[in-house]
Amino acid sequence: MNITKNQIDNLNATIKIELGKEDYAARVEKALKDYQKKVVVNGFRPGKTPLGMVKKMYGQSLLVDEINKVLGESLNNYIKENDLQILGEPLPNETDQKELNLEDEKLEFVYDIALAPEVNAKMSKREKVPFYTITVNDEMLDKQIESICKNNGNMVPVEEIEGTEYLKGELIELDEKGQVKEEGIKNEDASMSLHYMKDEDALNAFKGKKAGEEVKFNAAKAYPNKTDFAAMLGVKKEEAEGAGENYCFIIKEIKRFVDAEVNEELFTKLYGEGVVKDAADFRARVKEDIGNQLKGHSEYRFTIDAKEKLIKKNEDVKLPEAFLKRWIVAVNENMTPEQVEKDFADYRDEFKWQLIKSAIVKEFDVKVEAEDMKREGRQIAAAQLQQYGLYGLTDEQLDGFAAKLLEDQKQRQHLYERALDNKVYAVIRENVKLEEQEISMADFEKLFQK
Repeated sequence: MNITKNQIDNLNATIKIELGKEDYAARVEKALKDYQKKVVVNGFRPGKTPLGMVKKMYGQSLLVDEINKVLGESLNNYIKENDLQILGEPLPNETDQKELNLEDEKLEFVYDIALAPEVNAKMSKREKVPFYTITVNDEMLDKQIESICKNNGNMVPVEEIEGTEYLKGELIELDEKGQVKEEGIKNEDASMSLHYMKDEDALNAFKGKKAGEEVKFNAAKAYPNKTDFAAMLGVKKEEAEGAGENYCFIIKEIKRFVDAEVNEELFTKLYGEGVVKDAADFRARVKEDIGNQLKGHSEYRFTIDAKEKLIKKNEDVKLPEAFLKRWIVAVNENMTPEQVEKDFADYRDEFKWQLIKSAIVKEFDVKVEAEDMKREGRQIAAAQLQQYGLYGLTDEQLDGFAAKLLEDQKQRQHLYERALDNKVYAVIRENVKLEEQEISMADFEKLFQK
């Protein structure tokens, strides 16, 4: 095997690989024997097909596979051993490639590579990057407390229907005259939610009623969704298709969803016993929680501004654009050259950012440890659980959720990338001057409209 690099310019080069049969023949032979053990051919027992027949039937495809493996390994090793900093991945050359004849003693392959340019990742306190702290006002605080109370509410028995209650009772199908239908549907354990009732006449018929009273209504109009209708009747969806429309509901139980009150019971449920003492303390704690949530918004905006700052600093850096456009199309099955051309300004910035980030990692010896990934897992778990009204969980409580995320390979890679990005941005924060300023949520959202 012979590998040579031809430098075209500062950003482009080709790598030529010359293979002799000795570079892949043994591998092909082994692949054929391995395939012989598992191939099934009519007339032969599994594993007993003659090697010559296997070679005749599958030799060419196995030869191509093994040559491709040798090429891939050789390219990667050459790039690594020669410390070549490349963008994207090598692509088969489109002009200098010789016509391939697998019978030749020597095979020649030429690949294009894009060389990464030098970027400026140096920073100083003379460089300013804005950092916005979002103000938590009373309106935001009141809405959050209202949401917490709703999320922690309960169904409680009530005497009279107002229009949003949950009912249990007996449902009986009626005939056209409003009488009990012979052999009609009867559900002695029916339930329904008036909150989801779609017919205004039916809803008004229930209002003011109490347990023990009965209501006649058009159930098909009240619950036009066939799945909901069937569930209320207590039958399969197919049976509900042929069911009548009119029913009598004998009310047995009325329950209404009531928001949780701001009291000690709620404080204990959310934060543990004795942690929050009174309503004022609760508001302060909720305000702190909102502030912590908004920190994520502030940090995200900082990443945008810091990234723009460093890309702007490197606006004169040239990239091997012709190669990169080819590469983007090659690795994205549904991408066309026209689409890449249209959006290439964004691609260009992203390539530059990846180069800048790599330079920062190298310059400042940034490393991601297991604890960094675990911390990211806790943050993701905490954010997910807060959507269900669970606040104030300790790191120990969140560790189980984080461990689950780390077990999944894709999630693990995602956590690694998050941790690496956070460390890179932490380095930027330490080495530039932050222009800190408070801002309302309304004005903060306007920043993303520019």
